[in-house]
Amino acid sequence: MRRLKCSFFMSYNSVGYCFGLLSLLIAAAACSSDEHVTVSGTIDYVGSAEIYISQQPLHYKYSDNIQHLVQPDKKGTFQVSIPVDSTQLVELTIDDQYHPLLLRPGRPLTVTIERANFPGSVEVEGYEEPWDERYADYRDREQSLLRKIQRQLPAFREGNSTRVLSFYRQRYELAERYFKDTPFEDLYLKAVGEYLVKRLENITYRRTQPGFHPENERQNVLQTANELDFFTFESLHAQRAGIRDFTNAFANTFGVADSLEEELGQSLMQYDVKRLGYETLDSARTSVLQYVDERRARAYAQLYLVTERIGEMPLDVATPSYKAYLDTYSDFPRYTSFLKSFYREIKRVSPGEPAIPFALPNADGETVRMEDFRGRYVLLDFWASWCIPCLDEFPHMKDLYNEYSRDEFEILAISIEEDSLRWRQSLNQFQNPWPQLYGGDGFQQETFSAYRGGGIPFYILVGPEGRILRYNDVRPSFNLDTLLDSLLTQQERP
Repeated sequence: MRRLKCSFFMSYNSVGYCFGLLSLLIAAAACSSDEHVTVSGTIDYVGSAEIYISQQPLHYKYSDNIQHLVQPDKKGTFQVSIPVDSTQLVELTIDDQYHPLLLRPGRPLTVTIERANFPGSVEVEGYEEPWDERYADYRDREQSLLRKIQRQLPAFREGNSTRVLSFYRQRYELAERYFKDTPFEDLYLKAVGEYLVKRLENITYRRTQPGFHPENERQNVLQTANELDFFTFESLHAQRAGIRDFTNAFANTFGVADSLEEELGQSLMQYDVKRLGYETLDSARTSVLQYVDERRARAYAQLYLVTERIGEMPLDVATPSYKAYLDTYSDFPRYTSFLKSFYREIKRVSPGEPAIPFALPNADGETVRMEDFRGRYVLLDFWASWCIPCLDEFPHMKDLYNEYSRDEFEILAISIEEDSLRWRQSLNQFQNPWPQLYGGDGFQQETFSAYRGGGIPFYILVGPEGRILRYNDVRPSFNLDTLLDSLLTQQERP
C-alpha cells in the first residue's frame, strides 16, 4: 500500500470524552500548477484513531492504496495536500468508518464532524448545494435498511424466503432519488451494483430448489443490469472492484463448487474451487463481457478479469490473456502499464524464483530468517486470528507436522495481525507447535506484500534450495500431503 504522508500540525483541545465534538476544517485550495488540494483542520478528540483521506486506486486489491494520513499532534491541528486533477469523491476515514467528500480543484471545503457520531453529524461548507445535508438524510434512511438486511442475511444465505432483495432494491432506489445525475452519483451506481450481485447470490443459494430455474433468473439479472446501465464505464468504475464481484457471482450460479465437492468427496475452499474449476468459471465470467459495448468500459472490465487471472492462476494460464490485452488495448496506456508492472511482480514470485528474504521476531523476540531453513521444505503460512479459513486449516497442519520430520519439512506461520496482543493470545489459544512469527501491519505486511498476496490464508511452499516451489496453490487440508510425498520420494532417488 502506498500511503502518501502529508504535512500536518495539530492543536489538541480536550472538550470532553470520546463524545466530544471533532471540528475538522478542510480548506481546499488548488495550486494552479499541480492542482493539489490542501486539507487542514482541527480535532478535539483523537484517542488512538487512525485518520486518513483515501483516493480510489486503479485496482482494489493489487494497486497501491493512496491514503493521505492525517496524524494529529498534541495541539490538534493538521494540514494535508491532496493531488486532484478533476472532480472526485474521496473518503475521509476514522478507524473503519468513512464519510465521502467531494473534492474539486480550486473549491475550498470546511468540514465539521462530531467524533462520537462519525460518520453521521457531518457538516460541510463549500459545496454549491447542501450535499452534506442530503447525504446525512440519505444515510439515516440507508442505515434503517441495512439493519433490516443484516437481520435477514443468515436466512437468505440458507436459501430461505426473505426480503433481502427487496431491501437492496429499496436501497438503490433511495440512492437514485438522492444522488442520480449529481456529483455524488457514484453512491447510486455502487448501490445498483450491490443489488445486482445480491440477486446473483440468491441464484446460487436457491439453484437446487424445486421449481427454481437458474438460467431464467440469470437472464433476468442480465436484463435488469442492462436496463440500469450497469455495464457502462461510469457504473463499473463506481463499484468496489470493477466488474469482478458481478462476474464472480455470475459464475458461482453454475454450481461449480458443488460439482467439484461431490466429485472429490470433500469440502473445498473458494480458492481451490477457482483453480480446479477454472475453465468453467472463467468461461462464465468472460461471457458477461458481451454486454459491455463501450470500448473504454470493456477495457476497464477486462483489466479486472486479466488482473485476477494473473494474481490467482499459474502464469502459464494467465499469460495468453495478458498478452492479448496488451495488444488489444494499447491505446489505454494507464491500464497496460499497470498490467505490465503487476505481471513482472508476480513473475518474480513464481515457482523457480528465490524465496523472499525476511527477518521477523518470534514470540520470544528472537529474529527468525528465511535463510535459517535451507535444506528443508518450508510452508509459509500467512494468517490472522480473525480469518476463520486460516483457523480451519490448523488441525490438518498439525497432522502434517507430526507426519514429517523437522529435517524434511517445516511450517513458518507469519501473522499479519495488526494487534500484537491478539496475536499472542491466539498463540496461547491454539498451541500450534511450529515457529510463530509476527509481521503485523495487516495486508500491508512487508513479506506478504512482496509476495503480492491478495487474501488469507496465503501459502507459499519453498524448496530445500530456497526457491519457490508452489505459489498459493497448496492447502494442508487438500493437496499438501500428496505433494510432499511426491517431492520427498523424488529427493530420495539416486
